Amino acid sequence: MTRTLTLPIKEAVTFGKVIKFLNSKARNSESTKKGYTIALAHFQIFLQKSTQYNLETILVPLEKKQIDVYDLLDDFIDYLRNRIDVYNGDTKLSEKTIAFYIAGVKSYLEKYDVEISSKKLRNKVTMPKILRRKKETLNQKKIRNMLLACTNDRLKVFLLVLGSGGTRSMETLSIRNRDVDFEESPTKLHIIAENTKIKQERDVYISDEAFGQLKKFVERKYNDELKNIKSNYPNDLVFSSWKTDRIQPSGIYGVLHKQFANLLRKIEMAQRKDGQGIQRRKISFHLFRDYVKSTVAMHTNSDFSEWIIGHSGSTYWNIDEEVRKELYLKCMKYLTFLDYPTVESVGQDFESKLEEQEKRHQEQLKQMDEKYNQIIDAMSKNPILSKVKADVLKNKIKRK
Repeated sequence: MTRTLTLPIKEAVTFGKVIKFLNSKARNSESTKKGYTIALAHFQIFLQKSTQYNLETILVPLEKKQIDVYDLLDDFIDYLRNRIDVYNGDTKLSEKTIAFYIAGVKSYLEKYDVEISSKKLRNKVTMPKILRRKKETLNQKKIRNMLLACTNDRLKVFLLVLGSGGTRSMETLSIRNRDVDFEESPTKLHIIAENTKIKQERDVYISDEAFGQLKKFVERKYNDELKNIKSNYPNDLVFSSWKTDRIQPSGIYGVLHKQFANLLRKIEMAQRKDGQGIQRRKISFHLFRDYVKSTVAMHTNSDFSEWIIGHSGSTYWNIDEEVRKELYLKCMKYLTFLDYPTVESVGQDFESKLEEQEKRHQEQLKQMDEKYNQIIDAMSKNPILSKVKADVLKNKIKRK
């Protein structure tokens, strides 16, 4: 796939003011810096095609109001709507991506004293409406089918951690050997603040099944026991294929993402989302996070499900760690996919619940029949009520 933006990106980051702006954004988020770099590269191409200015020279006429900033941004949106997103499978840019690029350009212009009123921006610049599409859902069976078809050990372990811990992809790939607490039950993974989306460190739990596969993967890589690996190679990334601390999570993500796409094609689950220009797959790594959140909420409570995926939730929800462990252990069997005794027990639980519901239903029918017979018996003794048709009465009782 041709990366047509590579040259404009290099060109954009040669401007002194652009470099200063991007470096300021990188203080809190490297991903924001990368996203804004691409946004400014698009803006640079647009300026070259539509005007005589570049990313730096456009600032003076905009500041002096010689060029209307709202008209410029409106024209830039038209340009973006016809662009191809080479970083997401050569598809059209999504509405959400366009909104992000506009936010990046707006932030850049405002840093250098170009006045942009939020109210005027809403009135003068029509942003593409972000469409809310129906999400695909994952269940235990679908995830199990993926894992059974997966022949890559690293990808399989990665999916097991995602499917039992609810972590974000980059959070998971940032976990170091020292961050695995294998002496806890359930196994606890520590995520440092620098690697979380909200810059707040947290601990997450993973299933015994996920930990067992993770331990095998790491010990096979180093040909040593995990406790020794934690001491000798504390800062190596768990999901790195190499014994080094120089591998970046983003590099691992690119490889795993390709392998996951191949796996989905193999099991015929690589369907694309509907919509003009939308070619992204229905199933993504992020859906495992949705599955964990929904499953934990179903079998414990909403506050704990928010905590486990790293959302702030209620500021008043603050319980002891031992209680959190108990809550996780309560739903861990629903976050287990390949341990057949556990999976079978989940199925048996489900069947027993259905049987219980059926018993309750039959009991209700029995009670209605008894009530019906009692009423008919009473009516037969009353000369006026005895004229009411029995089948009409029975239907009325059932409706109640």
